[in-house]
Amino acid sequence: MPTRQRYLFVCTNRRPEGHPKGSCADKGSEAIVVKLKEALAARGLAKTVARACSSSCLDLCEVGVTVVQEPEHAVYGGVTLDDVDAIADAAATGAVVQRLLVSASGKE
Repeated sequence: MPTRQRYLFVCTNRRPEGHPKGSCADKGSEAIVVKLKEALAARGLAKTVARACSSSCLDLCEVGVTVVQEPEHAVYGGVTLDDVDAIADAAATGAVVQRLLVSASGKE
């Protein structure tokens, strides 16, 4: 079984319409997973270095689309399609996209 140096978990949880917490899927996370997989593949990282994975709820609904980069334990919030290249570039080396980090109390 192939293993990677790091994994990017993208919340794709979907709640019923009108739910007060909303959901990452409603905020575009499913498209982010697709673009992130493409970005990792284009950089030659997908098979050996980093893998993007869909995840259920990461319990950070209040900060928008959430991505967790492991093993760095970096939690990104408010992620958009425009952030995908920066996340893929960081995953190549284990760097962290500081501007996207979420603190324990929300966005930093």
